[in-house]
Amino acid sequence: MNSNAPVGVIGLGLMGSALAARLIDAGVGVIGFDVDAAKSSGLRASGAEFAAFAADVAERCRTIVIAVYDAAQAKSLLPDLANAKLPPLVICTTTCTPGEIAVIAEFAARSHLGFIEAPISGTSAEVRAGTATVLVAGNAEAIDAATATLDIICPQRINVGAIGNASRTKLAINLILQSNRAALAEGIAFAECLGLDGASFLATVRQSAAYSKVMDSKGEKMLARDFSPQSHIAQTLKDAELILCEADRHGQPLPMTTAQASLLRTAIALQGPDSDSAAVIEAIRTRRGHGGGPT
Repeated sequence: MNSNAPVGVIGLGLMGSALAARLIDAGVGVIGFDVDAAKSSGLRASGAEFAAFAADVAERCRTIVIAVYDAAQAKSLLPDLANAKLPPLVICTTTCTPGEIAVIAEFAARSHLGFIEAPISGTSAEVRAGTATVLVAGNAEAIDAATATLDIICPQRINVGAIGNASRTKLAINLILQSNRAALAEGIAFAECLGLDGASFLATVRQSAAYSKVMDSKGEKMLARDFSPQSHIAQTLKDAELILCEADRHGQPLPMTTAQASLLRTAIALQGPDSDSAAVIEAIRTRRGHGGGPT
C-alpha cells in the first residue's frame, strides 16, 4: 500500500469508526462514507475526509474497508465500487453467512474487484486498542495486497483459507462468545440474588476455572448497568439469528443459542437496540422472583 494513498472506510458505526481511527493514528488518510451523515461527526476533528457517495470513495481510494451492518448493505455497495475507473481492493469486515459472502465474492470477481473476507472477532473498543482478531479469507494475491492495511486495522490476524471460511469461523466463535456472555450475566445475577457483592464475585471468578475474556470486557459493565455501546445488542441478535438459520439449514439443534437469543430479544425490549450487548443481564435480572426461563 502506498503510504500516501488514502483508505476508504464505508460504514462509520462503532466498528467502522474504530477502524478509521486506527488508520488515522497510523498516519494514513481516510475517506469515509455512511448513508447516515451524522455518523461522520465523531471522526471529523481527527482529519478524516468524507465523501457524499460510495462511488466517490471508490474513485479516490485503491483500498476500501467495508464495515456495514449486514450482507444486504455490503452487496448493495458493490456496483458503485465496481464502476470506478480502477476497481479498488475491498476488505469486507461485515459478518455474513457463508452463502451471503459467496454471492458477494462472486460479484466482486465478475466486476474485477479485489476482494477479501475479513470479519472481526472483538468489540469496537478492542479494535481501537488493537486487541481484536481479524479472520482473513481469500486468494493469496489479494491478501498480500491488503497486508499493510490489515496490519494497521487489526494487528492480530488469522488466515482461515478460502472465501466462506471466515464467515463460518466467525459465526462459530460468536456462538461461543454469546453463550459465555449470557452465562456471565446469569452467574452475576445468581451471585447478586445470593447476597454476594458483585465486584468481589467478579474478581474471584476471574481467577477461577470459569474465567473467560468476556469477564474483562463486559463484567464491570454488567455490574454498573453501564450499557453505553461497545457493540450494539441489536447486532448481537442479528448474528445470533444468522447462527440459528445456518444451524437449521444443516439440521443442527442449538439449544443454548436459542435460549440466549430469546434473552437478547427481551433485553432489547427493556434497554433498546443500541445498548451494549452487556444489557443481556437485564433480561435475567427482571425475571428474578417471577419464575420460568426465557419466553
